[in-house]
Amino acid sequence: MESSFAFLDSGFFTKAEVYPGSLGTFRYRFKREGWTGSGRIQAWVYENTSFELAENIETETFDWTEEGVAALRSWLDQKLAERGTEPYCIPYPPASQKESP
Repeated sequence: MESSFAFLDSGFFTKAEVYPGSLGTFRYRFKREGWTGSGRIQAWVYENTSFELAENIETETFDWTEEGVAALRSWLDQKLAERGTEPYCIPYPPASQKESP
């Protein structure tokens, strides 16, 4: 089975210093430091909310090399399997506006 993160390679991280993304309700965020070959990439995974409001955050740091990016893809696949994902949707009405019987 191909990784959901097969698009990640060391060149991907030259596009931006910080990159947020999601697969449905599975959220992730990357931040790179330094340069290809000698830098580091920090990755976070969290619940279906904004990064600033997330409470259940897991993080790991990887070398910015092809081997480090391969380890990052494996880590993300593992976290996706553990946390799961569902298609994203906005609940309506919001839980705070539901009437109680």
